[in-house]
Amino acid sequence: MPRKSPKESEFEEMRDAGIGLAAKLVLEHKYDQAKDVFLKLLDIRPDDVEVMTLHANIYSFEGKLLEAENRLNQVLTLNPDYPLALYFLGVVYHEKGEDERAILMYETALKHFSDDKKEDIADVYQNLGCSLWEVGAREEALEAWQTCLKYNPNQKYAQENLKEFTNEYGFGKSSVGMDDCWAFVHFKREEFYSVKGRYFKGIKEATTALKKIKGAWDNKILPKYGVKLAHMKTEDKVKLFKETKVFE
Repeated sequence: MPRKSPKESEFEEMRDAGIGLAAKLVLEHKYDQAKDVFLKLLDIRPDDVEVMTLHANIYSFEGKLLEAENRLNQVLTLNPDYPLALYFLGVVYHEKGEDERAILMYETALKHFSDDKKEDIADVYQNLGCSLWEVGAREEALEAWQTCLKYNPNQKYAQENLKEFTNEYGFGKSSVGMDDCWAFVHFKREEFYSVKGRYFKGIKEATTALKKIKGAWDNKILPKYGVKLAHMKTEDKVKLFKETKVFE
């Protein structure tokens, strides 16, 4: 006789229990057993996109990124807007060093998560920040981590990243030890806006303005304060930078 499918209520109980068991097995690094649990659920309901996504993600834990990518793309073939699959695919791309693609996946996922999925949204912002940092978008990365903590104040990775990558001025740390210089550039950009009432019109004006800022740094700051900067208080450096006029 053909095997009878369980009633909907029975399946939902079985499904919830199966997802919980698989999560426990993943934490114990029993990946094959976790995959077996998901396969049994998929045998009953092959198009369950959540189970498919969680099953695919186990391959990421195993370091089998290509397999995870292929399986997540299968989910997105069924439902192109499924946010969890988009998010996990972003993680795969990040692990592969393809951060531009990861950013696109994270940003797309954020458009489709429902507002009540606050922890999921927080996790996406945390990972988005990591990929933004990798491509050199430092301020955008800090903003992503700050947004993460608005959704989940206890997200420890975002807390750690903000602590590690924020400099004394509250900006993203420079990877080449130029925090003071970049802070000066920031304040002079604000000065330009204050004088002109707008930001740069185009690349030509921006290039000219940045040359003037660099000239002021090289000729007004470094000769007199270069050695002293390392021993000055942050508020004193900010005062100095703001008082050194470039655009008047």
